Amino acid sequence: MKISCIAIDDEPASLTVIEQYAEWVPFLSLKKTFVSVKEALSFLKNERVDCVFLDVKMPDLLGTELARILQGQTQIVFITAYSEYAVQGFEVQALDYLLKPIEFDRFLQTANRVHAQLSQRVEGQSSIFVKEGYDWVRVQLNEVQYIQSDTNLLFIYERNRRVITRMTMTEMLSLLPAERFIRVHKSYIVAVDSIQKIERHQLALAKATIPIGELYRDGLERLLLR
Repeated sequence: MKISCIAIDDEPASLTVIEQYAEWVPFLSLKKTFVSVKEALSFLKNERVDCVFLDVKMPDLLGTELARILQGQTQIVFITAYSEYAVQGFEVQALDYLLKPIEFDRFLQTANRVHAQLSQRVEGQSSIFVKEGYDWVRVQLNEVQYIQSDTNLLFIYERNRRVITRMTMTEMLSLLPAERFIRVHKSYIVAVDSIQKIERHQLALAKATIPIGELYRDGLERLLLR
């Protein structure tokens, strides 16, 4: 699934960063960049995009005002150097908020969130992209059995493959459909469909045994019994 987007920022250097990052994400298609909100609005009258990367503090019209105009039409991701605008961003239902200077790993996390949201609307989320070393790897969610955390790395175990990526458990959970994946331990996320047996302190999967943390037992039982 290719996601079309534009970027709006009155700082050309910031737009250059977004352009570079978008090139590195295989499912993003950056159609155009703008230093003026009004020029972007004119473009959007005739072109539909899936996502807008939008600076909040623009000289001709605040990004929050544009977000209100576009609300419900596209996904909004705010980019700004001013953290105090975060609350306003979420008031207009922005999907995410990127604080300058933007790190690529944080940009990728946001891009994956956009992909997940749009995939759910169109056909049900089927995959995510993660970075393994210098490569981008597509992870098919129906292949994932479980995910294990070890310090600052995640090991994604598919039926016939292991993918290693640098990401936190919280970041990974934000990308996964909650009805299909659940955290069962501080170091483990499990695909619900891969669970074959629930024992007192562990889960039995086809090729692994996963411990159950006491803090996560109630959530696991609620998910399985609903």
